[in-house]
Amino acid sequence: MRIMKKNIFNHVLEYLRKEIILGNYSKGEYLVEVTLAKELNVSRGPIREAIAKLEAENLVEKHSNGRTVVKGFEVKDIQDLYDSRILLENHALTQISLDDLKENENLLFLYIDQMKEAHEKGERDIEIDLAFHGLLVKMTNNNALTQLWLALRDLFRTLIDITSEVTASNQNEIIAQHSRVVVALSDGEVKKAQQLLKVHLEEACNYCCDGIMINKRGEKYVTGKD
Repeated sequence: MRIMKKNIFNHVLEYLRKEIILGNYSKGEYLVEVTLAKELNVSRGPIREAIAKLEAENLVEKHSNGRTVVKGFEVKDIQDLYDSRILLENHALTQISLDDLKENENLLFLYIDQMKEAHEKGERDIEIDLAFHGLLVKMTNNNALTQLWLALRDLFRTLIDITSEVTASNQNEIIAQHSRVVVALSDGEVKKAQQLLKVHLEEACNYCCDGIMINKRGEKYVTGKD
């Protein structure tokens, strides 16, 4: 694996996080800065920073001897993360005022259009997907809720990335689900919007778990450590 020189820390972090979640770095495996620096063709600085972030995300832990070990990431961890996301985002829907919705409705639909454009090009725009969901939370004007969501945002990004392999044929429906949530909110049907969002995120959770299992079976989704 060769890391691009631009935004080295972010590339290293995203790569290591994804490899851990996929199980390509197994539970109990040591992450050695010198080894990783050689594998990824970067200095030890970005490796050290990435490991510190992974520790904060509870994906690795430092032992008393100073060595870093992978804690592992199981299907239940994915399910727990999505359960938490459903609670956060569904609560957010109840806190959005009509004025804030009207002010941001066009932007929500713009994000959806950008998802469609990316799909037509054969791409999955993860940042736009996250921007859509992040805006739903931001519209609450609840700083504590927004900070909770942002604290998990990077993990969400990696999980969405993993699902991309197994959702390619369903992207039109997935994008349409975003539209239905906004329409329900616009119609004042908050409970309907909550149910639609819950189903959307539960399906995303299932897709992600499928991606993990595909990788473990060594079938289609293998990023490798080359």
